[in-house]
Amino acid sequence: MNLQDKTAQLLDYISQAGAKHADAIAVNSTGKSIQVRHGKVESIEAEHAQGIGLRGFVETNKGLAFASASSSDLSDSGLKSLAQQVVDMAKISEPDPDVVAPVGANHPSTEDLAAWQETHPHIHHGWDTEAAKAAALQCEETALGFDDKIQNSEGATAGFGDDEKVYACSDGFVAKNRKSSSSLSVSVIAGEGENMQRDYAWHSAFQAAKLRTAKSIGEEAAHRAASRLGSKVISSRTCPVLFEPRIASSIFGHLFSAINGRAVLQKRSFLADDVGKALFPSFVTVEENPDHPQGMANRLFDGEGTLCQQQNIVKNGKLTTLLTNRYVAKRLNIPETGNASRGLTGDIGIGTSNIIVHGGDINQQAIMQDIQDGFFVTELMGFGINPVTGDYSRGAAGFLIENGVITQPVQEVTIAGNLRDMFQAISHVGNDVTWFGSTAVPSIVISDMTIAGQ
Repeated sequence: MNLQDKTAQLLDYISQAGAKHADAIAVNSTGKSIQVRHGKVESIEAEHAQGIGLRGFVETNKGLAFASASSSDLSDSGLKSLAQQVVDMAKISEPDPDVVAPVGANHPSTEDLAAWQETHPHIHHGWDTEAAKAAALQCEETALGFDDKIQNSEGATAGFGDDEKVYACSDGFVAKNRKSSSSLSVSVIAGEGENMQRDYAWHSAFQAAKLRTAKSIGEEAAHRAASRLGSKVISSRTCPVLFEPRIASSIFGHLFSAINGRAVLQKRSFLADDVGKALFPSFVTVEENPDHPQGMANRLFDGEGTLCQQQNIVKNGKLTTLLTNRYVAKRLNIPETGNASRGLTGDIGIGTSNIIVHGGDINQQAIMQDIQDGFFVTELMGFGINPVTGDYSRGAAGFLIENGVITQPVQEVTIAGNLRDMFQAISHVGNDVTWFGSTAVPSIVISDMTIAGQ
């Protein structure tokens, strides 16, 4: 099925039905997931999803109004029906004076599209069901055999799939993005009775050949679970907190929620007026890179067909921009940033491609040696974030640091602070930048946080 032909056909139909402007997005996704537990296959799930979404804009006596709808019926009659449905809905919708029709965007050029296709050829993920099953079984077997303390398994999962997405606009722009993906994960339990700890490890990549080995993923999960046995609650204190990379990624996730232009419009962001200000120490730079060989969110254009470009969202500590789609950029009277995200229906959202927090020149062990009394966080629980004030409070587990070394696994504590203060209080950035899908983050230390324990 040629999705580009389908979107072009749909735009023709909605034009014939009376729409002045329109854009469409079509998706075709296939995937398979194999879950094993205790050496046996528990489930094999296959998915195939296809659909097409349409936004149509019509002139009414009150102004330009629009509506959106989607369908999984990509037949000729299904497309005609969808086009008519969207026009009928738009005619009875209330116009928005700030609406941005899908015309005039900064689309990639024909040369941009050709160059992207040449440098980003579609490469198959490389797995079939048997190969994925073998990887999952080896991953779990390695984890269960790594240490006598590993007593149980929650299973290992191997997944793979292909995704194709096409965007087309009534101004003539049409382009597609296609990619494969694969992933492998395992979760195990150490100890028994009241002294049990669970942990996991995972990795994702475009092709299975680029995944970490099943052995290394299994060993990591087992080591993490076993090392947490004997966890205790520590006394309350104020101290430095070291976040390992996969946990540090959540700290920067809160940054991106706060600089989402829609959140600023709705007055639910504590960073609404901070563009150009120093949010972080000068050694912190945060980059969005839509074309990185390790990034799982590479894209040439966003959900409105706008050309995506590399940008330093935080440069030498200073916040350089809010993230926008075309509507939000118009409402806030700021530049478009190519961060529109799009589902088949509903509002145009705002999202990022690949995010990279630049690393420093010191490893995690050396960072730890700088901490005399601190907390090393390896797990966060709950979601106690106030987006309006930036107040932060989450359950945490990890390890006590004393005199520069780990001395005790810790559980059932709460870490708290204010995100604005936390950003400013980053004292160390590690050299261990680690990719987690579309995010690459190093270890970081926040020099002063409240730990609520006993």
